[in-house]
Amino acid sequence: MLLRRKTLPLLLASASLPFVASAQETASAQQQGGDKAVQLAPVDVRGVSVDAGYTRTDASSATKTDTPIIETPQAISVISNAQMLDQGVLTIQDALRYSAGVRADAYGVDSRGDDAFLRGTSFVQYLDGLRQAFGYSYARTEPYFIDRIEIVRGPSSVLYGQGTTGGLIALASKRPQFAASHEIDAQLGNNARKQLAFDFTGPLDTAGHWAYRLIGVYRDSDSQIDYVPDDRKAIAPSITWMPDQDTRWTLLANLQFDHNGTSLNFLPHSGTLLPNPNGRIPTQRFVSEPGFDRYDTDQRSLTSLFEHRFNDTWKFEQNMRYSHDNVKYRSLYPDVYSNPAYPFLDDTASTVNRYSYISIDRHKRFVTDTHAQADFDLASMHHRVLVGLDIGYSHTDSRQGYGFDDVPFNLYDPVYRNGFTPPDVAPVASSRTRQTGLYVQDQINWGEHWIGTVGVRHDRATLTTGDDRSVDNATTSRFGLMYRFDSGLVPYLSYTESFQPLDSLDFYNRPYEPLRGKQYEAGLKYQPVGSPTLVTATYFDLREENRLAPDPQNPLNQIQAGRAKTRGVELEASTRIADHVDMIGTYTWTKARPDDGSIVAGLPKNQGSVWGVYHVNDADSDGFSFGIGARYIGKNYDETGTLEVPKKTLFDAMVAYTQGPWRFSVNAANVTDQVYSATCLARGDCFYGPRRSIVGQARYRF
Repeated sequence: MLLRRKTLPLLLASASLPFVASAQETASAQQQGGDKAVQLAPVDVRGVSVDAGYTRTDASSATKTDTPIIETPQAISVISNAQMLDQGVLTIQDALRYSAGVRADAYGVDSRGDDAFLRGTSFVQYLDGLRQAFGYSYARTEPYFIDRIEIVRGPSSVLYGQGTTGGLIALASKRPQFAASHEIDAQLGNNARKQLAFDFTGPLDTAGHWAYRLIGVYRDSDSQIDYVPDDRKAIAPSITWMPDQDTRWTLLANLQFDHNGTSLNFLPHSGTLLPNPNGRIPTQRFVSEPGFDRYDTDQRSLTSLFEHRFNDTWKFEQNMRYSHDNVKYRSLYPDVYSNPAYPFLDDTASTVNRYSYISIDRHKRFVTDTHAQADFDLASMHHRVLVGLDIGYSHTDSRQGYGFDDVPFNLYDPVYRNGFTPPDVAPVASSRTRQTGLYVQDQINWGEHWIGTVGVRHDRATLTTGDDRSVDNATTSRFGLMYRFDSGLVPYLSYTESFQPLDSLDFYNRPYEPLRGKQYEAGLKYQPVGSPTLVTATYFDLREENRLAPDPQNPLNQIQAGRAKTRGVELEASTRIADHVDMIGTYTWTKARPDDGSIVAGLPKNQGSVWGVYHVNDADSDGFSFGIGARYIGKNYDETGTLEVPKKTLFDAMVAYTQGPWRFSVNAANVTDQVYSATCLARGDCFYGPRRSIVGQARYRF
């Protein structure tokens, strides 16, 4: 009730802003008479993929302003719509595989979320400048609805508050365009994948003030794991009102219904990473129960994005979202934890007991970010000042149950429906989180070469669980200094801090302490004026407190493992060569050490990737294109540093043919179908990496 009372007035206030902001312009136009020619709105290219290779010059997520990447004192990667199309990404996690500083597929095939390591730790996901993912049960974002992905590496709490030390993933939705475009997309792939999607956009009136977009996806698919579907029905209508060149208001709705199961199987070391007398446990093995197991999510959200420029100095923006998610999670997983060295019940090393778990969650969330931007000159320096206030509120009601199934389960020859009884479900204490943050940032240019960034933020976060209430306050800051040479070379230094209150509870419904961190970063960026080449080299040293780590006693829980120090080097380059070749290459060296003497499980010290596409004609012409990529993932260890997961190199490939409005393509990930363990934990479990995926796609535009 509290959420409804507060949300309705705020949404109504948001709805009135466009009319208030444009009142002055409307009155002025009326006074000038009715015979004035109507000026059509300019064609808006935001959200339309501009085929200029994979290099993008601007990114707004690191500063919340339209600032060139080369002038931002922080490492940023931009994954364009063109890159996602060429690589045939099926999930957001797929799109992260060719980015520096990211360990994608860290826990293998996991239908529950797009989790990955970013600079050795987890990340926070944002959509259209607003936090999207809360806690550990949520709906996965549909990549077909996304125009671009920005990876901001390192703390960003000064602007976002709720950000980890590792960084954030900022998604940008496809938005209405004033140039008409229609697209139908069909996919067929292994695992019985069948998907049909459409994307329609264009103007709604002849004056060019209104535009719409309607995107939809229907998918019927199996997955790598037996009995686990990957079905989705989603639709995303949106509308934009632009009465003049200075005012824009967009409303985006999202309805998404996913029917999945749990593909993360928590298999023992023996039979995955280590030898077993029965051989390797099949990678498609399903250890839960058909008919009982599920990970179903229903998501409904409404987003308002409003911006208005008053004059050459002042600009105002307000973004807000209300979302309502329902998550049904039911699963069984093997007991490999009671005795990790030998978890089996028999002498043949094949049978185990199983735990059962049920969680039925209902999430209601409201987030808003309001800020004003001022551009002006003062004391021979140009300032771009940003002042903002963001508010986040979430409410979660949950029912849970867990039990122990003592009927032996054979991992090599499973028998399902063998007397399993689901556990009873009971309500747990609801949780409510509220965070308010006030921030100020100044981007300063002086002379012809110097660029500085200064920011400070204060947060107040409140977590209420049942009758318990905790309050945390924090002030964070950021400083950056750059020098831009005429050649396009830009060295920089920066210091940033992070503060992340956790609105989720642990498995035992206990609140977590906020995550805190700080980072020093030094780097070089290189992009000649007008060049499609962008090179970034970065060294970072970050410290994190209260970091989350897998619970050695409970696979469904995370614990806070104290402090950690992480250092690393990241190299990333993207370019287009002679209008025929688009390339991107990365290298990452990371060393993370918690202060308890352990290491970060699943985090390789060395990673590298390269992806290239050759267009037989030039990149803007019809014809064939051929792509190939390689991903090197160095060896990693469990927390004790004794169980080694071998290094591996995975290959991806693509062939596409474009003719007029048609585009046909075939993408293959893990072409050689390499079977490997992604990560193994000291508590006793291992996680298989994704097997080969082959998807054929036909796209028609009109």
